[in-house]
Amino acid sequence: MKFKLLLYILGRKLIKKANSDAEFKKKVSEKNCVVQIKTADNKKGRYYTFSNGTVTSTGGIAQNPAVSLVWKDAKTAFDAMKSGKTMEALQNGSLKLEGDGATALWFAGIAKEAK
Repeated sequence: MKFKLLLYILGRKLIKKANSDAEFKKKVSEKNCVVQIKTADNKKGRYYTFSNGTVTSTGGIAQNPAVSLVWKDAKTAFDAMKSGKTMEALQNGSLKLEGDGATALWFAGIAKEAK
């Protein structure tokens, strides 16, 4: 539940920032893509759609995301995301990337700025 709530809140922050900050909206406009964050078992996830400067957030699993951030499990994801230890999770295998690495880096910057 905490993981799903964290992903929902991230979506709300991305949307709010894109709607209220012209510089952020410009950065969000750089890509038209779908970014998925989910658990490895596909039971929990949320995806973020970036389209011409607009951001939407949808619960569930996307059909064809540009990149997926796949967490070992919801508890590990929540703990790492809350403590800012995402890079450590990548290094120890708790987080895996599927898809375009450049999009993942772009999204990481966008997400960090939205907080």
